[in-house]
Amino acid sequence: MSGCPATSLITSAYQRGICRKFSPDVALREIVRNHEPGGMLAYGQDDDLRFYEQHGYVPNAAGLTIQWSFEDWALAEMASRLQRRDIAQRYYRRSAGWKASFNRQLGLVLPRTREGGWLHTDPMDSWGYEEANAWQATFGLSHDIKGLAELMGGNDSLCSRLDFAFRQSAKDDFVSGYGNGYVNYSNQPGLSNAHVFAHAGRPDLTQYWVRRVRRQTYGGVTPDKGYGGNDEDQGQISSLSALMSIGLFAIDGGSGCNSYYDVTAPIFDKVTIKLHPDYCSGREFRIVTHNNGADNCYIRRISLNGVGRQRPAITHAEFVSGGQLDIWLDSKPRVR
Repeated sequence: MSGCPATSLITSAYQRGICRKFSPDVALREIVRNHEPGGMLAYGQDDDLRFYEQHGYVPNAAGLTIQWSFEDWALAEMASRLQRRDIAQRYYRRSAGWKASFNRQLGLVLPRTREGGWLHTDPMDSWGYEEANAWQATFGLSHDIKGLAELMGGNDSLCSRLDFAFRQSAKDDFVSGYGNGYVNYSNQPGLSNAHVFAHAGRPDLTQYWVRRVRRQTYGGVTPDKGYGGNDEDQGQISSLSALMSIGLFAIDGGSGCNSYYDVTAPIFDKVTIKLHPDYCSGREFRIVTHNNGADNCYIRRISLNGVGRQRPAITHAEFVSGGQLDIWLDSKPRVR
């Protein structure tokens, strides 16, 4: 409902190799057009777009700053793979400007005025965000978790702050009204937050909180509990519930050149995904979970087609090739 969501859709399709009906070069040209004055990214906000390009943030709008920077990064990644270095450099630079909106005192991204001051310094205030607040939106910088961690004082500091937010929200089943609460899994902003830990050195916390969110927010089976209070919007909430249930999720939506799926604990003992022959070389991808159980949310070890790996993640190329992912669970996390 803001920015240019088409960018993420097109760049993800390109990076995953499923473009069949359009030329990537033509698509890149049109995405660039959308990210310039008169385009979809800043529709009706051309002055704000020019300010954002010069100063790094959208005046009075931290939510847009985060969204525009991610979509600029997705564009830059596609341009880089197409060897359009001139375009890539321009939008990589723009995608890094969000740091100008980081409030070092509070350790979160807050809205700044055109004059350079803060629109407000209340991290629970939704003013300047898209149906969110500073706690919910800041960790949506999926393209630059490393940069966010550096500003927060390191990975441990980021994970500690995000873990605090989840613990504060657990009593409400991670559901709150627009712009309320620390974590909100009933609306679109912040739906990747539980997966952020894995990109800051703590996959165990991602595994723990994904399981809890799936159970508490999406785990009901009655009409009032199974879907109560969620703002669906084109299937995003239900698709996230399905991805959490099978244990696969790409924090960047697949728009990165090196995108991969984080693996968490499935709720099923076995999942079989049929692969479409037009887009995949394999016939099916199976996920087999060993030692499954309500209290076993941590991954002890993992193997793909019988070959063990250190990190709980798989690439899209591995997924579409088909095969079997085996996951062994435990009630205690692996020691880092």
